[in-house]
Amino acid sequence: MWPRSLLAEHPQVRKWVGISILLGLFAAGILVAWTILLAGVINDGFIKAQTLSGVLPTLLLMAALLLLRALCIWLAENSSQHASGLLRRKVRSDSLAHLIAVGPAGLSAERTAELTSTLGQGVDSLDAYLSRFLPSAALAVIVPAGVFVTIGILDPWTTLILLFTGPMLILLLAVIGSRTRSLTQRRFEELGWLSSFYLDMIQGLATLKAFGRAEEGAEMVEQVSRRYGEATMDVLRTAFQTSLMMEWAATAATALVAVQISFRLIRGDLSFDLALAVLMLTPEFFAPLRRLAIEYHAGQEGNAALERITELNALPPQTRSVTTEGHGFSSLGFSSLELSTLELNTVGFTYAGSDSPALEQVSFVIEQGQTVALIGPSGAGKSTLAKLLMQFMQPDQGQILINGQPAQNLPPSDWRRIISWVPQQPAFFAGTVAQNIALGRPDASIEQVHEAARVASAQGFIEALPDGFNTLLGENGLRLSGGQRQRLAIARAAIMDTPVVLLDEFTAHLDEDTEAQVVAAMSALMQDRTAVVIAHRAATIASAQRVITLDGGRVIQGQQ
Repeated sequence: MWPRSLLAEHPQVRKWVGISILLGLFAAGILVAWTILLAGVINDGFIKAQTLSGVLPTLLLMAALLLLRALCIWLAENSSQHASGLLRRKVRSDSLAHLIAVGPAGLSAERTAELTSTLGQGVDSLDAYLSRFLPSAALAVIVPAGVFVTIGILDPWTTLILLFTGPMLILLLAVIGSRTRSLTQRRFEELGWLSSFYLDMIQGLATLKAFGRAEEGAEMVEQVSRRYGEATMDVLRTAFQTSLMMEWAATAATALVAVQISFRLIRGDLSFDLALAVLMLTPEFFAPLRRLAIEYHAGQEGNAALERITELNALPPQTRSVTTEGHGFSSLGFSSLELSTLELNTVGFTYAGSDSPALEQVSFVIEQGQTVALIGPSGAGKSTLAKLLMQFMQPDQGQILINGQPAQNLPPSDWRRIISWVPQQPAFFAGTVAQNIALGRPDASIEQVHEAARVASAQGFIEALPDGFNTLLGENGLRLSGGQRQRLAIARAAIMDTPVVLLDEFTAHLDEDTEAQVVAAMSALMQDRTAVVIAHRAATIASAQRVITLDGGRVIQGQQ
C-alpha cells in the first residue's frame, strides 16, 4: 500500500491531497513573484533613489501577495488535515472489517497488543505521513524545477551551480534516508513487540508473583524499554544528521551562488536587481528539499505502518461473502428459521504450515432438536470443528450442509441468525450487563434481556449486583465469577433465539456446584433447539442424546 495505490483506493483522500499540493505550489509561485518584486523595490528605492510614491504600488502588491500566500498555506494545511482524517478513518475501519473477515482462526498467529498498536498508533502515524510528508515530497519535485526555470530566465549562468548541487543534495538525502528507513522499521517492530510484552506482563502478573519471577519481569520491562528508547534515539539522531547535512549543503551551494554573482556584479556583467533576485531565489530552490529532509522521518514512520497494515490486509479472509441471489433463507427451505438437518459431509481441514490434517473425512448428520456431544482427546479436532461450524474458517474439503444445502452459500449475516455460541472463555466488553447480554441483538427490549437472563439462571445474581442490569462490568467481566460469566454467555446465546446452539467446553474450569447450575441453565437454553456440545466432563455429556467421538481428526464412534 504505497502512496499511489493508497490514494487510488481512496479518491476523496486523493482529491484533498491534490488540493493541498496545488495550494502549496501556488504559495511557492507567489513567493517567487514576491521575491522578484522585492529585489525590484530595493533596487528602485535604494539604488535608483525613487520616492515612496514611486514604489508604493509595488509595496501594496507585495502586501497583497503575502496575504494571499498566507491564505494558501492555511488552506493547504486544512486540506491535508482533512485528507489525513479521512484516510485514517477509512484505513482503520477497512482494516478492522478485514480482520473481522479473517476471523479468530486466521489471526491466531498474530499478537493482540501488536495488532492494537498497529491500528492505534500505527494508523495515527499516517497523519504526519499524509499531511506533511506527501505534500513535502511532491513540492520537493515540482518547486525546485519551477525555481530553476525562473533563475534560468533571469541568469542562466547560476543554473550551472544548481545543476551540480541539486542532484548532490538529492543523492545525500537518499543515502541518509535509506538508513532512516531501516531504523524506523526496526523501531516500529520494537513498538509492537513492546506492547505485546507489556500486555503479557500485566495479564500474567499473578503467575509471575506465584512463581517468584515478578522482579525478573520488571528487569525485562526495563531492558525492553531501554532497547525501544535506543531505537528511537537512533531514528532521531539520523533524522538530525539528515537535516544538518542538508542545511550545510544548501548553505554551501547558496554561498557559491553568492560568490559568483558578486564577482559578476562588480565587473558589471549583471544588474543589481537581477543579482539580488537570483541570490534571494537560490535558497528557495533548496527549501523544499530541506523541508523534505525534516519530514523524512515522519514519512518513513508512516511507510513502516503502511507496510504492516498491508501485511494485515493481505491475510486471506476466512468467511465468504455471497452476493449471488437465491442463497438466502428461502432457498435453503427456512421458514422462521426452521432447521431440519445439520450435516457434515466428508469435511476436512489442514492448517497452514501443517503436514497433517486437523480434520479428515468427517461425516455425520444431526437432526432437528437433537443434542450431540463431541468428545475426544486434546488435538482430536473438536476445536477445529467448532471453528468450522461458526464459519470462522472454511473447510478445505467437503461441505457443511443446512437442510441439504451448502452452508457456505449463506452470507455471514444469515449464518449468524442460525447458530449461537457459548465459548469456553466468553469475552465481555465495556458496558452494562444488559448491553453485554444483548450483544448480538442491540435492539432487544429490556424485557427480552430479562427473559434471556431468566433462561440462563442469571437473573438472581444480576439483580444482586450494585446496579442490577445497569451494572458496568470491569475489564472483560473481571468482576464476575467463572459461573456467572458462563451464565451471562448462555443468556447472550438465549437472546439470539437461534435454531442451533454450539457449546464449546463451557464448563471446563468450573467446580461441581457451579457446573450443576450452568448445566441446568444450558438445558433450558437447548430446549427445542439443535445443540452441539463439545465436552469432556460427565455432567455435560450426560445431557446429550448422542455422542460422537473424534480422534486424530476422524470420527471413530457415533457416525451415522
